Amino acid sequence: SDVCSSDFAARARTRGCGRMMLWLLAFVLTLGCELPLVACCAPSGWRRRAALDSLAINACTHPLAWLAVNEAYLPWLVVEVLVLVAEALAYRHVTQLAWPRAIAAAALANVVTASMSFLF
Repeated sequence: SDVCSSDFAARARTRGCGRMMLWLLAFVLTLGCELPLVACCAPSGWRRRAALDSLAINACTHPLAWLAVNEAYLPWLVVEVLVLVAEALAYRHVTQLAWPRAIAAAALANVVTASMSFLF
């Protein structure tokens, strides 16, 4: 899901950003990466739907992941695995991608954005 590591939030707080602005920035960065990646994993006739579904799915998973990590409810890796599983299930059952594509879409998108959290 997302650029939501506590390091990202800590560095942004020292730059004077408010908590909501931090989340919004992380959410926009996440969407900018995940939507095209998920679309690329979908069959050509399903790419628009996959991107729109990814937007809706991320609107659910990203705030929960952000809260869980930044309020120290769960370790970052646990949150990332839970988000990956939830998104794979959603891509399979909502977007109706075949299991291999659903898992690939969720894994690719979340590995990329999880990796980005170490850059910021």
